[in-house]
Amino acid sequence: MDQDQRLEAIIERLRGVEALEEMQVPRELAEPRSFLKVLRANHYNWSSPHFRKVFGMRYRVKIPKIEQLNSIFYPRNNYDVPVFIFFLMQTKRKVIAHLNVCCPFDDDAYRAKWVDPLVAILNRYEPFESNDRYPEWMKKYRNASTIYGLFPGERIDEISACCFDYLDYYLSQLAAAEPVSDPARQQAIARFQDGWVNDIRTQDKAQGMIAKMIGADTARRIFYEVTT
Repeated sequence: MDQDQRLEAIIERLRGVEALEEMQVPRELAEPRSFLKVLRANHYNWSSPHFRKVFGMRYRVKIPKIEQLNSIFYPRNNYDVPVFIFFLMQTKRKVIAHLNVCCPFDDDAYRAKWVDPLVAILNRYEPFESNDRYPEWMKKYRNASTIYGLFPGERIDEISACCFDYLDYYLSQLAAAEPVSDPARQQAIARFQDGWVNDIRTQDKAQGMIAKMIGADTARRIFYEVTT
């Protein structure tokens, strides 16, 4: 399975439980032009009954050769469902991965529903251990099921398989999710979502790296208008 097929499979799994509607992305952001044509990029947005936005991205860099995908699921504020993120960057010999459910609550019941089952899935695989330091701004979103770091290239299929196992569980719970009626809980979810969006827009160093290839203004618009 290549990176295009992975992104397609992620979205198709979501289509299996949700009616997805494609959201229009301006052409200059959907397929931004890079300096010297070193980058070919595609950005996508969808919405659904449970998600205000689903973000999909594919990057292909010529030199050094990089194949990258990213998907982020943003639940609507009236569902206490975690943000789901799967990032996978493939180089010639290495894989950089970030797989996580970013939870708006951290009580025992919430962890038992959303994190512990993923830990059980994770334990079926050889440990995904990495010496990479988890970014400071992301530490508050980390949990026992999080995968993050640089791995040998031959582990890409295992990481991918773990992603889909996580996603299958996540979507099974999503399908049964009921809207939140408690105003205080809705407000807590909204604060969490706003904080996550602000962190992606202002803390993620990827924006600066992308800016070097497509320009700072376009990179900023992508992070503000498409990614989040």
